[in-house]
Amino acid sequence: MATHTFIYDDACPMCKGYTGVFRTLDWSDRRAFSTLKTDEVPALDLDRGRHEIPLINLRTGEIRYGLEAMTTVIGNALPHLKPLVRSRLLLTLFKPWYWLITYNRRIIAGTKPPPTGFDCAPDFHPGWRLAYIALLVGVVVWLGLPSLPLAMGFGLLLLAGLGLHPDRISFLGNFVTVLFLAALVLAVVPGLPGTLLAGGLAVAETWRRW
Repeated sequence: MATHTFIYDDACPMCKGYTGVFRTLDWSDRRAFSTLKTDEVPALDLDRGRHEIPLINLRTGEIRYGLEAMTTVIGNALPHLKPLVRSRLLLTLFKPWYWLITYNRRIIAGTKPPPTGFDCAPDFHPGWRLAYIALLVGVVVWLGLPSLPLAMGFGLLLLAGLGLHPDRISFLGNFVTVLFLAALVLAVVPGLPGTLLAGGLAVAETWRRW
């Protein structure tokens, strides 16, 4: 039986995904934040846990957070990799990427807060939001901008969002995410089929995220 349990953001598909894999492999168990009762885990730092996923050692009660939590589980499951995954150099290299993802995870996934229970959404961080937007714009330029009809559609969407959306910075985060998805589809499926597929995806994702 797994001796560690992650307390994860169940409004985040990425969090669901990797904690689900860990549970399937019996490397750890998991518990959704929205099902956590008040003061159920007194030692848990809820504010820190919104930004760095907590991992509870069921035997000792020790709680680790973020990259330290994830690498602890991997290192325990794969002892021969433990010196690598727990090395200070690797943790230092991956820390900025962890912050980039964790502060933007609800934007990346385009999900809403859970209907009930504790909402563990991270605080808004303008630096990491702007870094995410800049990164995806660079990736889209590298992949190739959408074809003219799609580009015009995205241009109109950008103008509408900046003029009408109450939270412009969140709109921009969602906008570049949808733009990236469309550019990725076009890179994989070129020509008219790719344009139609990317356009349909863009419409569906924009409607879901607005």
